[in-house]
Amino acid sequence: MNAWTLSYEGFKPEEERLREALCTLGNGYFATRGAAPEAAADDVHYPGTYVAGCYNRLVSHVAGRDVENEDLVNVPNWLPLTFRPEDGDWLDLRQMGVLDYRQKLDVRRGVLTRFLRARDRQGRVTRVTQRRFVHMADHYLAGLETAVVPENWSGGLEVRSALDGRVTNADVARYRLLDGRHLVPLEAGTGLDDDTVWLLVETRSSHVRIAQAARTRVLRDGEAVPVERRTLQEPGFVAHELAVDVREGEPLTVEKVVTLFTSRARAVAEPGEAARQWVARAGGFDELLERHVVAWGQLWRRCRTDIDADDHDVARTVNLHVFHLLQTVSGHTIDLDVGVPARGLHGEAYRGHIFWDELFVFPFLNLRFPEATRALLSYRARRLPEARWGARQAGYQGAMYPWQSGSDGREETQRLHLNPRSGRWLPDNSHLQRHVNVAVAYNVWQYYQVTGDLEFLSEHGAEMLLEIARFWASITTYNRTLDRYEILGVMGPDEYHDGYPDRDRDRAGQQRLHQRHGRLGALPGAGHPGSVTRAPAHRARGAAGPAAGGGRPLGGGQPQAAGLLPRR
Repeated sequence: MNAWTLSYEGFKPEEERLREALCTLGNGYFATRGAAPEAAADDVHYPGTYVAGCYNRLVSHVAGRDVENEDLVNVPNWLPLTFRPEDGDWLDLRQMGVLDYRQKLDVRRGVLTRFLRARDRQGRVTRVTQRRFVHMADHYLAGLETAVVPENWSGGLEVRSALDGRVTNADVARYRLLDGRHLVPLEAGTGLDDDTVWLLVETRSSHVRIAQAARTRVLRDGEAVPVERRTLQEPGFVAHELAVDVREGEPLTVEKVVTLFTSRARAVAEPGEAARQWVARAGGFDELLERHVVAWGQLWRRCRTDIDADDHDVARTVNLHVFHLLQTVSGHTIDLDVGVPARGLHGEAYRGHIFWDELFVFPFLNLRFPEATRALLSYRARRLPEARWGARQAGYQGAMYPWQSGSDGREETQRLHLNPRSGRWLPDNSHLQRHVNVAVAYNVWQYYQVTGDLEFLSEHGAEMLLEIARFWASITTYNRTLDRYEILGVMGPDEYHDGYPDRDRDRAGQQRLHQRHGRLGALPGAGHPGSVTRAPAHRARGAAGPAAGGGRPLGGGQPQAAGLLPRR
């Protein structure tokens, strides 16, 4: 145990979901949860792979309402690899005697290692060591190596290596009433050589094509072993089944190298062709692993934070957090039109939406990876027209960024949520968390202060700051009694309270969490934010009540859309 390793002992089904999230591997382009390769989605395991910015929108009929939601899509599962002795059962630890089980995440090298010994119903003991990576140098590559040692038996071994596009979005229990079938199978087949299979699917409404190709080879002492090979295929699924002889005590290695491309990839004519070509050109597992580790070494030289602590737990915690940040935002992010999802690329909670979480990671990235910050701010800049439209629709001026953003920058927050106990639809006011706009402005200004990037400020940043300032000016309400301007009808940063008690009897008592949290009408960096308490002077002239379009009661005049449960 050291500051660079996260280790687990024993197979504990009740902990698998948490382990899978914490053992996710990614490279900023795509990420895969640390699920067992032999596992399918069930009450214990959830293998999920997510491509940055790959969203799809579906309408579900729930409790008498049509519910529209956009999700970060769970793309085909590239992991599936399992085995069994001839005429035996496929590997399933819940049905076998687990003699030893260990799992180790090396955050310095970006490698997940799994070791197990298991006894089947016939008493055969098999030792397995697996290593995997999602390639940090070549963003479209991933690899899985499985070494099998029969400890007390010899005979035939069957191996199944697959690509599974029958997956759905079903990670979060409270979302399961919603339609999670985002993928439509298109084509599948074998590749340019006998050891490759490939799969092509498309998202149902956004029409993003996703292609994967998997090359599976069997080795003994580093040399290829002849195997009997047959192809299994059904809509959305393709696999190779391999048959090979093994001998007691002698290791056999199965290498699976995978490529993943989408129709949005740069310098790619067609994703299926690219996946097949590049998996054929890829080197072996060890060669790819070496380049992957070098890439992680370069990242850590840039981003390592030295912790002067005797307790390795402190340093390990910091390293783990930085590791997962770099798997969500890396050099590969720079060429993408993406934001920072609230759960990274590690699962489906919050539907993969972008909130204000970049506020917490930009201070780190600004100093170490400013080009990544600029790319992520560009995601906001491209959606400035949609933010302007959002403000106009709500009766305000300037630009109003949404609390939840996805593919095109519209407000993705539900306006109603279903109480799972009562079955009643209730108002959801969480879209009133307007402080996301302060976060966007603050991020722009802090990036400029750190980097001095005048080009970004002049081309995009200044316009964003001005439009956000116009929004805050227009949302203020003049309180004649107290002779001050107030921001009413918003929801505070605790993401829960959306109004004071008795707010209907005392309009001035409506939500002022923003005032208590800090005066947010000021542009970030323009003096101390707490010093600004009034809107521009022209807003005061003749004002006897709410400014035009501002200060509306909670939810008043807002368009209604149905959703299923809020973020909290």
